[in-house]
Amino acid sequence: MKNIRTILNKCSQKSLWLVLCMIMLSTTFLTGCVGGTSIGLNITPKAPNKVETLLGDLGEDAPVDVKIKLGKLVNNADVLRFKRELQGNYEMSYEEYRLWEKISAILDKETIRQFGEVGYVEENYRENIAPNLDYGKDTMTNLKKILSREDWNSLNKMRDDYFTATENGNNYDVDIELEIKAIINKYKDMDADAVFLNILDDKKQKNFGIFKINQDFDAEYQSGLENGLVDLNAEDQQTLKMVWDLTTDILPKEQFANFRYFKIGGDGELGVVAYVVPLDSEGKVWCMTVDPADISEDGLFPYTVVHEIAHYISLNEKQVDYFNGDFTFYPVYRFADWSLVVAKEDSYLQAFYTSFWKDIINDWATNEENPYFYYRHKSQFVTGYSSTECAEDFAESFSAYVLLDKAPTPETQAKLDFFDQYPEFRELKKVILKKIKENKVYVSPEIEPVYDEIQPAA
Repeated sequence: MKNIRTILNKCSQKSLWLVLCMIMLSTTFLTGCVGGTSIGLNITPKAPNKVETLLGDLGEDAPVDVKIKLGKLVNNADVLRFKRELQGNYEMSYEEYRLWEKISAILDKETIRQFGEVGYVEENYRENIAPNLDYGKDTMTNLKKILSREDWNSLNKMRDDYFTATENGNNYDVDIELEIKAIINKYKDMDADAVFLNILDDKKQKNFGIFKINQDFDAEYQSGLENGLVDLNAEDQQTLKMVWDLTTDILPKEQFANFRYFKIGGDGELGVVAYVVPLDSEGKVWCMTVDPADISEDGLFPYTVVHEIAHYISLNEKQVDYFNGDFTFYPVYRFADWSLVVAKEDSYLQAFYTSFWKDIINDWATNEENPYFYYRHKSQFVTGYSSTECAEDFAESFSAYVLLDKAPTPETQAKLDFFDQYPEFRELKKVILKKIKENKVYVSPEIEPVYDEIQPAA
């Protein structure tokens, strides 16, 4: 998901189901990565190399005493990790956590010394816009005309209780998906999956319509009577269909073979442009949502939709395993996205993580919103948004691989070369570029506008 205004944006979608890039606690990476069993260890500490990797763009000008201090701390942290992993324990100890806090603090201090303090756009700048806005209530009003009074009251209370709990940082213990679908499935003309998506979407997301992907990989309008949205006339349906047409002017329709829905809606201009979510617990069936308010002539929309399809490519059921509530731990060399997924050992994401993130993951996870992490590794990321986490870096780098003429730095070129080693990615790139040329789609020569870059504070 891309927010075109701030490079450190965390996705504003806070729904029950996975929205890629959701805001969660980062301590899972610090504790080893969730969801696995014992795997053989490669115990070869290389603290000096790790120090250079952690320093990133700071390395050339970092004082020797800083490197020595970092080397000692990294070595101490590695020794503790090796000992516990030998015993099959993949959960980071408090002592290790404190060591990584010290490592990150030294790195931040050196970053400020070399580059100055960082000023950046406040990531939650939209949170203060109409804080009580709740477009989901419009959907509930529409459903009131269809459901029985008893069912509507149950559904409305369930929704209110869910948002009250989640907005206050509490767990909602009821299986809300099961409960909602049990109510909606009483009504044979309604689509329980679509209703579930609409009523538990982010409150600030206004949904205009849903299209279902048919067997020919085309989008057919779904009546609002089936999903709780306003039922649109033919002219309005055609207007929304243009968003699908713009998307498939870039992406081949075959890429939507495992998508059930294409949804039109969003939080308005300068918010979340698009996102994808799995509709099941395994990542087999998906939905893409695009906000028409953020489609402009600046040539950035192609980067967004290629980014989103990269999420599907890397996070479908053939590439990752979804945890679905199970919580154990993996060694640090395995990629796991908080408590959501673990990459399969032969997956694209695991290979990308091993190549570019494994040695910096604990620094990132100490404070995932730390702008200095990006600032000291700037040459390694095609955009600032790439630095928000590994899965986003994969999607951003894939988008750059497909659409940029050349990488901005040798370090980012290595990421583009990573994708080029896969014949299937070379073929997909070829197809996308052919469609873009045939449909005369303008693509910005730059993936990230200048105003999105982190700048030193005055």
